[in-house]
Amino acid sequence: MDQFESTYHQYYPLLWAVAMKLLADEDTAADVLQDVFTAYFSQSQKSQIRQPKSWLMRVTLNKCADCTSYQNRHTDISTANMPEPAVETADYTKDKRKMIQQALSQLSPQDRQLAVLYSEGFSYKEMSDLVGIRFSSVGKTLSRVINKLHGILTSNGYETFE
Repeated sequence: MDQFESTYHQYYPLLWAVAMKLLADEDTAADVLQDVFTAYFSQSQKSQIRQPKSWLMRVTLNKCADCTSYQNRHTDISTANMPEPAVETADYTKDKRKMIQQALSQLSPQDRQLAVLYSEGFSYKEMSDLVGIRFSSVGKTLSRVINKLHGILTSNGYETFE
């Protein structure tokens, strides 16, 4: 197995989880990851990438932010930010994911990235590098993001646990 294939298999699941949390659409996430790994392959042919995990995550976050920005600019105003009707369903996990996606979509791109990286278990140092904020600010910023999420969820009628 060559270096590219090894890197692909090692990081694809993590990048997929992050892209899905940021985009909430399988097709868009798949397109983003295809672009990310195409760019990685192209860049790795030119020069060695010293920290592939950080490089791949940074490109994934940027591509997801680009997609979100594009989607926000091209969303029909009549349907933007309207809560989806409540549907009785036995699939609690699906509803929970939908609720979290809706709350995440109301955050700024940087806050959304920070929340997703935290949920994926990234260290404060890694979050600092990937999101582009000072290491000393990560804890306070993350605390504010979590409080924003809590506020959004409770204002939408969802029960959260502190």
